[in-house]
Amino acid sequence: MFGLCAASVIGAGAGVAMRFGLVRWDPRFLPLLSAVGTGWVWWRFGGTTYWVPLCVLTWWFVALSAIDLRRRRLPNELTIPGAIVVTTMLVSVGSARALLGGVLLFAIYLVVHLLAPSAFGAGDVKLAWSVGSIAALGGGEGWVIAALSAPLATAVVGSIVAAVGHSRARIPHGPSMCAATLLASAACLT
Repeated sequence: MFGLCAASVIGAGAGVAMRFGLVRWDPRFLPLLSAVGTGWVWWRFGGTTYWVPLCVLTWWFVALSAIDLRRRRLPNELTIPGAIVVTTMLVSVGSARALLGGVLLFAIYLVVHLLAPSAFGAGDVKLAWSVGSIAALGGGEGWVIAALSAPLATAVVGSIVAAVGHSRARIPHGPSMCAATLLASAACLT
């Protein structure tokens, strides 16, 4: 229990630090989301070799999600460097399958964006490269789970929001992409 509390405090501290760096976008819930995400990573992977990389990934996903929830956009300042770092790491470990997963999800999102721009924003398309690559680390099953569950989660949230009377509300898709990728990756690491 102490480890979980300590991890949550570390996550909250990381969220506060990130919030100062991302003040331009005013991500209000960043410390809370970071504390919850880090606590979950510790609860699930504390003491394993996955702990630190998953914390860093969670913090990046939390920053993206908090900004997308607040501003309805995924900034290039986070999506493009993230794609570069993910690609560089995958090339350094020789994971061609993961790169293929990124290219495939990027292509799918790009086609959907070009055919129906209101379905996915340009930030979602750029993020698709990274989340597709990360999800593919868990094999084809992890990739399929992440690729299908993200739009499904956004659709469910949109349906619920519409049912309570906000039919014109724009639902950000980035948080679903990040959560689906993190959960699919974690499921495949067991």
